[in-house]
Amino acid sequence: MKRTAVSLFVWCAIYAWATAGHAKKGGGGAKQPAAEAPADASDEKPAPAAEKPAADAPAGDDQAAAPTESLDDDPTKGTKVDEGGEAAKPVKASTASWADIVVVPRKPFLKGSRFEFAPFSGLSINDNLIRHYAFGADINFFLSDVFWIGVQGQYFIKAFTDREDLIGLQYNRIPTLNRYLYGAAFNLGYVPVYGKFALVNKAIIPWEIYASGGIGWTRSEIIPRNPGDLGWTNDLLTANVAVGSRFFLFDWLTLNFAFRDYIMADKFEPTSRTSDMTLAQVKANADSKLVQNVMFYAGVGMYLPARFQYKSPR
Repeated sequence: MKRTAVSLFVWCAIYAWATAGHAKKGGGGAKQPAAEAPADASDEKPAPAAEKPAADAPAGDDQAAAPTESLDDDPTKGTKVDEGGEAAKPVKASTASWADIVVVPRKPFLKGSRFEFAPFSGLSINDNLIRHYAFGADINFFLSDVFWIGVQGQYFIKAFTDREDLIGLQYNRIPTLNRYLYGAAFNLGYVPVYGKFALVNKAIIPWEIYASGGIGWTRSEIIPRNPGDLGWTNDLLTANVAVGSRFFLFDWLTLNFAFRDYIMADKFEPTSRTSDMTLAQVKANADSKLVQNVMFYAGVGMYLPARFQYKSPR
């Protein structure tokens, strides 16, 4: 009897220990029906967690937003939604758009189909005996933004240098010189280089380098070595080449600089001239020499019409 009672007690203890350990591991089946009860009740009252997929809906392929010009394409970005489905503080939508992104900016100055009236002044830089000051103007028409045709006219004023006075004192000689009176030319131009720079980090100044060349006419005058002798004038066929630069200040105004070389075959008073020779004889024996008159010019350019308009191809 005692053995039977002890055995029964041991089996009851093992059964109770096994039942308690199974309940701790969550394997009890008695609590499963209680977990299913709220699921059946969700038909009457929607759970807050059921609204969360709606907030994440734009991430799906079927609900992707259509492309627009705005950089802020998501319509849900205006309001921030928390995990509980309640709306939080509104988020300010971005006002940026693709039109605000400019990759290649337009040129701030266009010259095509416009006239340029460019007064200038200059001086010769390659003659150490006589210097010429020039005053004139260019009138150009731009066939495009880089090509133009134009005419030029100028008037010269001579001035002897100190070196010319010293020649007579040092060498007992009087130099043979000619003076230029005025000239005109027909020119063509091309702009191969264009750029811009920052002026003390305050303004952007566009600029360009141009090359020009043409053909024209120059009138020169003999300066007799003997002030009592008669002089004469020469009409010279003149070629010219130039390199210059423009700095664009406004829509209608530029600042211009240029070096221009005038190439001509001038006639000078012969060294064999005597007092008994007639003027016709002196002209017939005149010395012909190739001359390069290099001038430096500075001036402004004024453009008409004063405004320009961009034309974009369709």
